[in-house]
Amino acid sequence: MSLDLSHGFLGEVQFDTQTVQQVFAANFLERAGMVQMSLPDGDLSMWFDQPVVALVNNPDPAAARVEVTLRLIARLSDRSDEARVFFTARGTVKDRKLLASADTRACPSVDFKDSVPTDFVQTFTTNSEYDDVVTTGVKKVLKESSPFALGPLADESGKRFYRTYFNVPDHPEGLLVMFIAAFGEPPAPPTVTERLFSSDAMLLVPDDLVNPAIDRGLQQAGLASLPAKLNDDVKVNSLQVSLQNGHIRIEGSGTNTTEFLGIPIDTDFTFKAFVQPLVNADGSVGINVISTQQSIVGAGSDFADFITAGALTRLMERLLPEAISGLSLGSISGLDFFASETPGREESAPATPGSLPNVFANGMGIPFDVHVSMPNEIQPPYIRGHVDSRQFHVKGCQFGDLIAFVNLRKFPSTTAAVAAGFDGCAVCRPEFNVPEFGSLSIDVEHPEEFQPGTPVTVRATYAGDLVRFDVPLAPAAEEDVNAEPFKSNGVPTHFFAFDHVVPADWTVSATAGTWSVETTVRVGTRVLAPDGSVEGKRTQLKATVGKPGLVQVVE
Repeated sequence: MSLDLSHGFLGEVQFDTQTVQQVFAANFLERAGMVQMSLPDGDLSMWFDQPVVALVNNPDPAAARVEVTLRLIARLSDRSDEARVFFTARGTVKDRKLLASADTRACPSVDFKDSVPTDFVQTFTTNSEYDDVVTTGVKKVLKESSPFALGPLADESGKRFYRTYFNVPDHPEGLLVMFIAAFGEPPAPPTVTERLFSSDAMLLVPDDLVNPAIDRGLQQAGLASLPAKLNDDVKVNSLQVSLQNGHIRIEGSGTNTTEFLGIPIDTDFTFKAFVQPLVNADGSVGINVISTQQSIVGAGSDFADFITAGALTRLMERLLPEAISGLSLGSISGLDFFASETPGREESAPATPGSLPNVFANGMGIPFDVHVSMPNEIQPPYIRGHVDSRQFHVKGCQFGDLIAFVNLRKFPSTTAAVAAGFDGCAVCRPEFNVPEFGSLSIDVEHPEEFQPGTPVTVRATYAGDLVRFDVPLAPAAEEDVNAEPFKSNGVPTHFFAFDHVVPADWTVSATAGTWSVETTVRVGTRVLAPDGSVEGKRTQLKATVGKPGLVQVVE
């Protein structure tokens, strides 16, 4: 007997990396999915996407570490914009103790309280003006809310040590392992080179603990002292139970006594059975008989039907459930090593035994299924704008609901929508509704002799200084590229149109290969009348590729 299955410890738990990822993500989002806090720069709101966890190949083998990647959207209360930010943070894996079903349990967790400044790195941002405040906010969330769970709640007896390994074949993402000792600080195992499971988590129990459990099972089945009665007819004379790779082997001998014409007849037999323990859905333990072998000798050999595989199966059904159910690790049964209930998904995740324990020649592995429930995603509120009509809508507006994705532009606030030159919907935001707008069209003739096939690009950049609803306007530039001219009065011509733009000064440029022209024009005002008709004219420009000038057409 030895403890080599668990590298010299009383037990060893190998965690699937995907399970670690899911437990952390659910735990983090439940506790910190949406955060609001007051900082010197203003009130900060952060919405987090599902985070990603990676194990860290730490040079210090005595401390397991993980790196989490957080993706978030941040907004400051005194600004109309927002920032999309990616952030990485490294923390140390530690125990976190909780009360679950009146028992104290402990789960592997990542703690950022002791992380140093270099452990926090912003890797991407869409708005650098948010860099400092987001870094401050994320650090505050991680440090004050730590630790965050990485796995299910386990028996808290003894002492647990966490390590990460990256020399496991076919698992370049690494392997998180928990070792259980009775007490003290035993040395870390030199290496773990094999993943022995295909479940969410696997508890490895060495034969030093499994064999005594089998002995207890024999005792409770009344088979500790032989010979012993199996039933009224069958006596077991010898019995050996041994662990094999993939199954448990049971072999022995016995005597069957039956009466024939009032005369008792003894039949001796030997048997072998190869079985696999099972964990039923209700938590009870059963067996799957892989195969049996029997031989019968003596005068009663004609009565072989009395010594059936069914009798042997009943023997094993009495023996193995007692053995597996009694498999103890410290003060708790192996099947109950992980808690099947948790205080809440913000604390950890429940785990239940898998149906097929693994049998090794030097111990057993009890698989566990970890049940992760991901919270509903919390999205920041957005104002929805239509890129063609340049109108924005609030949540619940039926017209906003009809906007196709290709035409949707989202704004973090009404102020941002107004600044971009969008107007309020007459139904859901009539106080921001502006019936005035501008239309700009550009015709670019393209003589066939000048750089034929060259696409033409037209760009219009806002050059005005209008203020609406106390918001300075700063609409985005308009740009279009056209490679296929149409014949207009026999001349190839590129047509461009920018509708629903702010009626103000715009700088318009047109380019084709080495040719370019530019001018600034005031886009005229058009008005949408209550009856749906439009008053006012479109502002029109015209240019010819290869010639100077971009001029306004006056009708």
